[in-house]
Amino acid sequence: MNQHLTKIVVFGKDGQLGKAFQELFKDNPHVIFVDRQMCDLTQTSQIQSILNQYQPQIIFNAAAYTAVDLAEKESEIAFVINALAPEVMAKYICQISHGVFVHFSTDYIFDGLQKEPYQETDIPNPLSMYGKSKLTGELAIQHIFEQSTTTTSSYLILRTSWVYGDGGNFMKTMLKLAQERDHLNVIADQFGVPTSADWLANTAQTLAHSQAASGIYHAVPDGKTSWWELACFVIRTVKDLGFQLKVNEENIRAIPAIEYPLPAPRPYNSLMDNRKLKEALNLTNLSDFPEWKASAQEYVKNLLKQKN
Repeated sequence: MNQHLTKIVVFGKDGQLGKAFQELFKDNPHVIFVDRQMCDLTQTSQIQSILNQYQPQIIFNAAAYTAVDLAEKESEIAFVINALAPEVMAKYICQISHGVFVHFSTDYIFDGLQKEPYQETDIPNPLSMYGKSKLTGELAIQHIFEQSTTTTSSYLILRTSWVYGDGGNFMKTMLKLAQERDHLNVIADQFGVPTSADWLANTAQTLAHSQAASGIYHAVPDGKTSWWELACFVIRTVKDLGFQLKVNEENIRAIPAIEYPLPAPRPYNSLMDNRKLKEALNLTNLSDFPEWKASAQEYVKNLLKQKN
């Protein structure tokens, strides 16, 4: 498949991941970016219309209902966007010769109770409506492709965690609060891997043009951290660059999650084993696999540049 002639549709244009795809494909005229104005994902007929109009060979579904706490109340909308919409996309690609459907999922499909990093084969047990809606989407995609005996197309479900990029995210929030407050309370008993949206988009694009087998892949960098450790990392990075903040690292208090109750429960362990992804990427000679800190440091530096 010629990368520069392949017709591609990216859903979720304005999210952190969507913006990363815009940057990645900025010189490619064959990529269509779909936002909410072009397509209301709660209307399956509109999704079908977009696909019929542009006839993509590759779909990147970077769109999702991600308001985790609000999903407890708005579960119906969450399920339509996170489960029914990708099902419509999967049905379309399933009929395309050598088509590829890349869908992004989440660590929230696990309950976070096991000690080891989760593997793709571990049994999901989502705690929240958001997690349940994302798992339902995964299962719908798998079901469509498994049902088809004739398809030459493939699907890639990339589960990721703690995404940051051009948009609202934890690191940006910490930087803002550190300029306004002299004390911060941050959860210290939930663990995961911060994932750069730019890296994720690039990884997804590489996989889509590889011979990677259909299935689920855990798409996170190497390493691990807690929310509290990540907050300290952000503050330390800023101070090392010579910028002043109101808060000092010693005034960032580590608290347990039970001290900060939220409508939707979060997994305590969001760590995911990425060995399967590494093996797939080795097929494409992408051997330089990152640890999360370098990208996060670069991201904080760029945030500071934007402020000055």
